Amino acid sequence: MFFLVIQSVSMDKTLFYYHGFYIFAKKNTAMIQRLQSVYLLLAFLSGLIMYFFPIAWYYGELNTLEFFVCRITDHVPSNSALFGSKFLLPLSLLNLICTLFSLILIFLYKNLNRQYKLVRLNILLVIIYIGVIFFFYSDKIGNTVSAPAQFGFGAFLPLITLVFLILAMRGINSDIKLLRSVDRLR
Repeated sequence: MFFLVIQSVSMDKTLFYYHGFYIFAKKNTAMIQRLQSVYLLLAFLSGLIMYFFPIAWYYGELNTLEFFVCRITDHVPSNSALFGSKFLLPLSLLNLICTLFSLILIFLYKNLNRQYKLVRLNILLVIIYIGVIFFFYSDKIGNTVSAPAQFGFGAFLPLITLVFLILAMRGINSDIKLLRSVDRLR
């Protein structure tokens, strides 16, 4: 998409030229272009695709399990279910909270201090989420099946989410420092 800014019509509206059409747009919608907003969007997307990639595979003598965020699939058809349907509910809810929290944080750009504190809280939640995956669920499933975990791409997605959140926190912190320096000059 290519927008050409023609002129600023008023304090809160700008006239854009797009494929032969003139479009009025509010100026506060342009805050999505901040770099930390892009990092928060990427954190949201990496949390969202966690539902589609397996975290780990377990190859036991009697079972072959595929561990996702919201389900455990047994690839041996004659076996009964080893885990109940509510076994992964805390993990799914924690992933949903972290993912939606990243999306909500994009739109809190007007109060940078609040956004900074909530990004730090989301980083803490993602660290807890990583610990729950690797130290509770991975060990519990591995001990039940008597097989070590072979981690897949889904195991690295929370780490990628954590990196994007840290980058967003650094960007927000630099904006806060910039605003404080401008306020000092006034």
